[in-house]
Amino acid sequence: MLTVEKTSQLLGRSADIAEGGSLMIAVEGREIAVFRRDGRLFAIDDHCPHKKASLAGGQCGETTVACPWHGWQFDLRTGESLDHPGFRVATHEVEERGEELWIRLTDAAQSEVSGQQSEISDQANDEVPGVDDWAESVRCLVRYGTMSWAGYFRHRGERPISLRHGERVLVQTTRGAEVGEVLSSFSAEPPRNDEGKIIRPAGELLRPLNAMESFEHTRRQRDAQLREQVESVISEAARRIADRGVAIDLVDGEMLFGDQTLVLYFLGPPTADLGRLATELGQGREYKVVFNSIIEQPAAASSGGCGSGGCGCST
Repeated sequence: MLTVEKTSQLLGRSADIAEGGSLMIAVEGREIAVFRRDGRLFAIDDHCPHKKASLAGGQCGETTVACPWHGWQFDLRTGESLDHPGFRVATHEVEERGEELWIRLTDAAQSEVSGQQSEISDQANDEVPGVDDWAESVRCLVRYGTMSWAGYFRHRGERPISLRHGERVLVQTTRGAEVGEVLSSFSAEPPRNDEGKIIRPAGELLRPLNAMESFEHTRRQRDAQLREQVESVISEAARRIADRGVAIDLVDGEMLFGDQTLVLYFLGPPTADLGRLATELGQGREYKVVFNSIIEQPAAASSGGCGSGGCGCST
């Protein structure tokens, strides 16, 4: 017997979702993402309305989640998109009853996109109107990631900092905290593309790495045990991808700064299966696993910044 009320259903065991964790669970043919943050439970439809990525694999704040593909942010309380007004996901009531989780589903029709907007470009560093993203900041060109991407990062610290070409810095991208290499001096002018349109920040330039952090980063890059750990996840992911018949090829993997996120690089068409697979691979591990296409940079930061990581979907 799965129900104690007409509109309430058993979701699973309370212990299945640890503090700070997330889980995708199928209920009545719908895939629901459930999150536990600071003792509170949130439940939303799992698929981002943009490209149907699994939100259960996204980076979470206190009451927000960022899509692991393009960084779209949603309020876990209301389902509303914080950076793309008019888009939302359905929210559901979830509660603990003893050692069980129970859910009261919202009508599926309420998960439709409200106020459908014109298609939004997904290219990293795409144009954005105005200069709001660069208000009260300076920008610097930084190279980052195993794929050696380059992007314009903004710095909004209260005190100016001085950086040398090639100096290592800590940057915040949609994937998490990463180590980058400075390629240009600071400029107060927002960067523009060939058409003169303002380019969106690739993320935040936080600060220079200190000597100990730089030494440790170099050591970790050469650490055989860490590489073995990354290779193990790659192998497990490859097996699961083959079992599901997902048409992608894994290329490489890297652990980001702070050992909080492991990125798996792939070649092929991104699908919603990757979001679910990333969630599965992260379960039982002390870090999050995300997928990133090798032909697209991580999503550019919104004006409020974001900390998600994930698959760069361009289809």
